[in-house]
Amino acid sequence: MRSPALHIVSCLAFLTITTSTFAEPPSSIDPKADAALKRMGVLLSGAKTFSFKSHSTIDQSLDNGQAVQVARNQRVVVRRPDRLAAVIDADLEDLNYWYDGKRVTVLNRRDNAYSSIDAPPTIDATLDMLAKKYGLVVPLADLLFDDPYQSLMTSARAGVYIGTGYVFETKCDHLAFRQPGVDWQIWIEQGDKPVPRKVVITYKELPARPQYTSYLSDWNLNADVKDEQFVPKIPQDAKKVEFGPTPPPTRADAKP
Repeated sequence: MRSPALHIVSCLAFLTITTSTFAEPPSSIDPKADAALKRMGVLLSGAKTFSFKSHSTIDQSLDNGQAVQVARNQRVVVRRPDRLAAVIDADLEDLNYWYDGKRVTVLNRRDNAYSSIDAPPTIDATLDMLAKKYGLVVPLADLLFDDPYQSLMTSARAGVYIGTGYVFETKCDHLAFRQPGVDWQIWIEQGDKPVPRKVVITYKELPARPQYTSYLSDWNLNADVKDEQFVPKIPQDAKKVEFGPTPPPTRADAKP
């Protein structure tokens, strides 16, 4: 994955796997896992307009060391190659993202503040710029690139096909990959619409190995997208602030 952030401390319910499952040497990718991920990538790459929803949980630690989960809901609309919008409603933050091919605007609804900067002319270049220059990673960004398969596999060193797995009532191909710093899993719907239904990421090198789990739903690969969906809607009384990385939100209301 391009950046182990996707807000990707993302992972799923723990899966018990024997250590022999990952006995392959580095850079060993199971052809069946590779083929399943490639099918998903081809499908998403071919969608010129698409939308989906996600529900994610992210592990955090309180000051006393207790592990807790926080959640976020996200609605995403994409029109390739140069339009992207996302709405995030979360336990710790409420955000809107807009990219119109020329600028990126982020509205923090909870603080009634916004930022806006010039951006490159494509989604791919803009996501890379945000990550490298500002440390800002749009959740589930790997799925938004022009070639999701390439984006996901850039750093993968090992991958296995676990088997058929369920995400609620949906039968999926369950894949597991390893790369420096993170392990990640993905559940891809079986059949003629191989969309991702679940993503899990484990941060192996962070204390307590936090995880991010995301359930994806309501996929529309031929969405009726309007220009106005990518136009920022900023409240008149919102404060303009400098665009830049911000510290991650914390559970300030928790009582250790």
